[in-house]
Amino acid sequence: MSQECTYVDENPGHYAGPRQISRNDPSSSQDNAGTGETQTTELLRRVTTLEAKIENVGSSLQRIEECLVVLLDGDNSRRIGLSTPAKQGDNRSGKSDATTERAVSSNAQLSESLFEDFGIPEDVFMAVIDAYFHYCHNQPYSFFHEENFRQRLRAQIIPKHLVLTVVATAVRFCPHPYFARRLHEASVDYANRAWKLIVADCFTVGKVAEVSTVQTVALLGLFDFTAGRSRHGSAWVKVGLAVRIAQDCGLMLENATSLPYAEQEERRRVFWSVFLLDRLVSCGRGRPPAIVDASCHLQLPSDEPIWRSGLWTKTQSLDEMANRTLPVTQRQGAFARVIAIAQILGRSAQFMLQDSNIRNLHPPWDPSSEFAAMESDLLHFEAYLDIQLPVKDVLAPHISAEGVVDSQSTGPIIFSRALFHLCYCLLNHPFLLRRRIDTCRNLAPMSFMKRSSDLAWHHAQQMMALIREARKCGCSFHSSSSGYAVTVAGSIIALRTYDSDPQVFEKAQVLLDEALLYLDTVGQHWSNVITMASMLRRMVYNGFLGSSLLDLTQPSTLTQVEEETLWAVVDYNTMSDQDADDTIMDEQTADGALLSSWVELFGAVDYSSFPTMSTINQH
Repeated sequence: MSQECTYVDENPGHYAGPRQISRNDPSSSQDNAGTGETQTTELLRRVTTLEAKIENVGSSLQRIEECLVVLLDGDNSRRIGLSTPAKQGDNRSGKSDATTERAVSSNAQLSESLFEDFGIPEDVFMAVIDAYFHYCHNQPYSFFHEENFRQRLRAQIIPKHLVLTVVATAVRFCPHPYFARRLHEASVDYANRAWKLIVADCFTVGKVAEVSTVQTVALLGLFDFTAGRSRHGSAWVKVGLAVRIAQDCGLMLENATSLPYAEQEERRRVFWSVFLLDRLVSCGRGRPPAIVDASCHLQLPSDEPIWRSGLWTKTQSLDEMANRTLPVTQRQGAFARVIAIAQILGRSAQFMLQDSNIRNLHPPWDPSSEFAAMESDLLHFEAYLDIQLPVKDVLAPHISAEGVVDSQSTGPIIFSRALFHLCYCLLNHPFLLRRRIDTCRNLAPMSFMKRSSDLAWHHAQQMMALIREARKCGCSFHSSSSGYAVTVAGSIIALRTYDSDPQVFEKAQVLLDEALLYLDTVGQHWSNVITMASMLRRMVYNGFLGSSLLDLTQPSTLTQVEEETLWAVVDYNTMSDQDADDTIMDEQTADGALLSSWVELFGAVDYSSFPTMSTINQH
């Protein structure tokens, strides 16, 4: 009868696709013709019987689940609802199967117990979730497939620690008046509760790492990194934990081919988001990245519309994307471009901020140097990112005729360009480049110094133009890392206010005011961005003399205080590990912050269990 059959491999981890039986197939010969109709009828009868039994089992499981929820109602380690995950090896499109659809339809409204857990009304809770996907998703991190997240939230099968973390992240952007005047307190409370839950639920003996654990720990690491000195010390450890858990889950490998396509892509995006976070928080002194490029063996994220549809497409790896012979037709999606530029950013930060490869025999102006290699890669991606095209033309396909912006699509486009300009600003920053050249045995050619100075000024201007044009199109650009990019560009602009050319001086003054206004605006949502604005103002208005960096014919003569002032506007960790009214943190304060971060992570030490000095001396 030429039916389409699905053959399942004996290996449960292997997916066997549909096989079309041909009329000419020997297995469908005339010898079987007489019994074919009878066999079909019998098969249909058996399938019907099985469906009825599955329906009964599903009802029983639901009753058991309800009982378990009641029994575990006071247990902090429980999930929001319980569910038996369906086998999805054959559900490759990412669409929910019939069982899941019935569960979702029966939970069209979230249960009241969920809102009791958070202590907020339903409309407020949903407003926070909406805020996350409008203001945080793909800006720049991409941790969730939105449709699947919302379905799982309605079905109450998302771990409570992850929901708390999403709420803690998004509350700062929620316009609902319920949180008026207590946004900070609410977000900190949710973050603290999420961390306590995940420590109790996931970091115990015998627990198996899950993708949800990576999502929670990475987002909490980001939360702490951006929260100012009071929490920053623990952020580095949490980001490192997220990296190790992601590696333990095998997220850097293509090893989940039995899952639906949307879930496969979510796993990739979780890993690449952790990779991006690792590269961004490593933009500072003594902060080497935890993920090695060579260990990333999975393909880059797919284009946004493909992922939303639950479809699959072959994309390139990180190495393949850097191939100079890449045809235009094979160019990847916007988030893939963010990752590719973040890889160059990581190299730039190691070279300029961490003094990696400091004994390289080739100075920056040598064609064989690492400096030249990074600039070559940036030139390659200049065409790849269509930098020559106006920002409005690149964003236009993602803005409706009514002016409605698809922020999840425009976010990665804007951010990839910002990272591109940030790489140039770091590589050619007058302060950082002078430091690097001081390690060389030979004097730098004047033409190289002039070219680098012009490049730094050009890309600092382009950074501000990017933000200006994006905002004219109604697109937002408001992450903490965007504040870092603007601060680095702003420090270059601030140095230009000492330029002897009146036109350059006037333009620099206007751009500096624009940068400070941007930081003040974004600082309403991020504590560390408030500090960035304070650091940049301190550099400009506290008597800093930047003219020595502009004189290319003379070596710079910076005092220690001036040098620390400049570090504070190029080191992402320094500017994030401060409060707005702080002075430059000394070593004693840094040690105290480190100690408090370990107490926050693992609890206070019970010193009563340690032997006293007198006991030790007796032995």
